[in-house]
Amino acid sequence: MGLFDKLKTLVGEHGCKVEITSLEKQAPGEAVFPVGDSVFKGNFKVTATKPCTILAHKVEICVTKKHADGREELVVLGDDRHDEKNQVFGLDYQWPYDMKAGDSKEDGFCVTSLDLPAVLAKLGSAADASNLTWFVKVSADVKGTPMDADAKATFKVEA
Repeated sequence: MGLFDKLKTLVGEHGCKVEITSLEKQAPGEAVFPVGDSVFKGNFKVTATKPCTILAHKVEICVTKKHADGREELVVLGDDRHDEKNQVFGLDYQWPYDMKAGDSKEDGFCVTSLDLPAVLAKLGSAADASNLTWFVKVSADVKGTPMDADAKATFKVEA
């Protein structure tokens, strides 16, 4: 690997792409999640654009609140991580795993113990949710680069 290739890797040329394929059996960006539900599920795909090693998959369910003064408050509601310590039985791969250019791997997630009513009460937004953005962030931890490949998708929360 030449110096230019090493520099690209250090600044985030990770060699893969993450795509969220479904949220609660709905299309990403169009998904609706009931405020009283405590389990959030979804699926995603990691595709290699060049050879790379994936160390882990991480999922975070989040909400941001835009305050009147312009600042944003981020709350991570829950997460799920698949790595060498949290292997998933039944998959055709285990962590860490190597990918060649063009390879794709699919995975799913299940984040439990969500308490959206408590989060809404804490944020003071139970009555007016127009200043809230709910989203899922999925990351693939790529060996040898400080920048993970990731994707985000929004969803709506309804009573």
